[in-house]
Amino acid sequence: MARYVITGSTGDIGSAVHKMLESQEIISFSRSRKPLYSSTHHHIDLSKPFSEEALEKAFSGIGSVDGLIWCPGESLYNLIQDTALEEVDAQYNLAIRSLVAFVRVLLPKLRKSTSGRIIVVTSVWGRNGASFESIYASMKGAQEALVKSLAKEFSATGITVNGIAPGAVEGAMTGLLSAEDRAFLLEELPQSRFVDTAEVAHAVRYLLDPKAASVNGEIMNINGGWYT
Repeated sequence: MARYVITGSTGDIGSAVHKMLESQEIISFSRSRKPLYSSTHHHIDLSKPFSEEALEKAFSGIGSVDGLIWCPGESLYNLIQDTALEEVDAQYNLAIRSLVAFVRVLLPKLRKSTSGRIIVVTSVWGRNGASFESIYASMKGAQEALVKSLAKEFSATGITVNGIAPGAVEGAMTGLLSAEDRAFLLEELPQSRFVDTAEVAHAVRYLLDPKAASVNGEIMNINGGWYT
């Protein structure tokens, strides 16, 4: 049985990943105090700073970890001049600072695995940018740069680092759209449908497979051909 760490485990994508992997040993982290599926669960707000010492306590007594799957995300839809710096800080903490902290704490445990994996769920906007979502897109772009950099940095360890960039996913974020905006967006999508969270989870499953050991530093687009 493999041991995986899933962050954002009660969100739309995180819960789909958790469900797919529920036969494995899961250590989950989210803002919710209760997991959706069986796991060793920790309540945490990743948009706020925390110490590595506190995080290390969550992994006390745990030897090896086979994968870190980073799923949290929170939209920030606003003009740049109307965005508070506190909101920028929260996006940075959620996308980068917390991710770096988890990687630093888990690295020794990932190195003990025969197939260590780090998988970061980013966004289509990380590569293409998005008006009214400049901060969110910037942080997702930073995640992609971190993925590519760590893939090179960890290549000799056997740990692979990859990203998954979903397009418009059916869930909480698209649920915020008005009926008019939703219809307009669907007209833009080549497949005329939103991405299902199970499709993202399937990509995670592929990257976790030992046969994907040579896939490293990649950003997998899952958007139905919306952006290529």
